[in-house]
Amino acid sequence: MDEIQALHAVTEPTRFRILQELLHRRYCVRAASKKLGISEAAVSQHMGILKKYGLVYGKKIGYQMHYCLDRERLARLADIFRELLAEEETGPGPEWICSCEFFADCRRRERPAGGGKTGGK
Repeated sequence: MDEIQALHAVTEPTRFRILQELLHRRYCVRAASKKLGISEAAVSQHMGILKKYGLVYGKKIGYQMHYCLDRERLARLADIFRELLAEEETGPGPEWICSCEFFADCRRRERPAGGGKTGGK
């Protein structure tokens, strides 16, 4: 599955709230609707999107589908950010020296010491 689309699905505020609730317990659509204060139809649509990207899964109990968070899938998405944070920074150092491929352009636009401002208020 496409991780970018799954991350995009998580960033929608209602779906994020649904995932937060599913961290603590399973919910059917009706219970989630009452907990979140939105319609059952809206919860059902959001659950469908979360299910599409493998973030939740359902189990039918009686007449109701109860949804659970796929913690492994969510952990794999979190790993993407951990990997980004673990990579060594290749950008500017503490002195803010340009290290990009457009270094020559940056050097031409460099301001003189003091930020280029003249005295006075």
